[in-house]
Amino acid sequence: MTRRGKITAGLLGAAALAASPSLAKQTEPPPAAAAPAPTVSGVVVNGQKADPLVDRTSEFVRQHLPQSVITEQYPRFHVDVCVKVVGLPEGFDAFVAKRVVEVAKEVGAPVAKAADCTPNVNVVFTTEPAMLMSDIAKRKDILLGFYYSQAQFKKLRSFTRPVEARYVTRNIDQFGNSRLEIHDPLAWTDPPHGRAGSRLTASMSTEIMHSLIVADAGKAAGEKIDTVADYIAVLALARWSGIERCNGLPTILNRLADDCPDAPDAATPQDLALLKGLYSVDPRENGSQQRATIASAIRKATAAETRELSK
Repeated sequence: MTRRGKITAGLLGAAALAASPSLAKQTEPPPAAAAPAPTVSGVVVNGQKADPLVDRTSEFVRQHLPQSVITEQYPRFHVDVCVKVVGLPEGFDAFVAKRVVEVAKEVGAPVAKAADCTPNVNVVFTTEPAMLMSDIAKRKDILLGFYYSQAQFKKLRSFTRPVEARYVTRNIDQFGNSRLEIHDPLAWTDPPHGRAGSRLTASMSTEIMHSLIVADAGKAAGEKIDTVADYIAVLALARWSGIERCNGLPTILNRLADDCPDAPDAATPQDLALLKGLYSVDPRENGSQQRATIASAIRKATAAETRELSK
C-alpha cells in the first residue's frame, strides 16, 4: 500500500482544535478524494496458544461485537453510509473519508451516492478529545449511544484511548415500527415487538444509525495515515467493544490495543471477512444465527490466507 505520510502534531495544529465544537454544525459533505488507494493486505499476528475446545472466531465475534439490548442481534448500517471527516488538513480528511467508503463498498455496506448526503459516520481528529466528548454529552448526548445507568454514561462521555467510537442504534419490528436504543425510560414502556415462538427469527432487526469516531491527534501522531484510515473504516462499519485488548486473531484493531507487538498496519482479510459476514446476514435472524455466519466468514478467510501463504 502506498504510504501517504504520518500524522504529526504539527501537521494538525489549529485544524484539529477546530473540530471540537458540536457535531450538529458539521453538515458539509467530505471533499473530493485522490485516486483509489491500493488493495489492503493482511498480516498474520501470532497470539496466545489457542484452546482447542474454543472456537476463537465465534469467541471473537461474541466478545467484540455487542448485541442489541432488545433483539440480541448484531447491528449494521441499513441506510446509506455517508462519511464526514474533520480535524486534519483537507487532503488527509478526504483520504480517510474515501477509505471508509471504499471499505464499505468492498464489504457490501450501502453507500450514499449523492455528494450532499447527510453524514452518519462522523470522524473527528482533535487535540482535546475529552473536551469534545464532554461537549457532546451536554449538547447532543444521543450520539454517545445507549446506557442504563449514570455510571455507564460517565464512561461513554470519557475518553481514554487513541481512537474511540460511539454508536446510535435502533430496532425495527415486523410492522415497521422503529425505536432508537437510547437512555429514555419512556422509550422502553412500549418497545417494538417481534414474533413469538420462532427460534430462527423474531421478525425484528437492529440497525446502526450513526457512528461517531473520535481520534486523539496527539496519540495518533506516530501512525501512517493509511493505517489510521483502515482502522477507522473497520471501526465505523460495525459496533465494537473491548478493542483495547490484544487479540489472537489478526485484526487491525490490534494496532492500538494494549501490549500488541507486530500488529497489522492495514485491514486484514479477517477484518474484511467479518464485515462481509455482518453485511450478508439476514437482518431478522436471531443473534446466534448471525454470529455463526460471521464466524464462518472469518474462518474461510483465514483458511484461504493460510493456503496462499503456503504456496
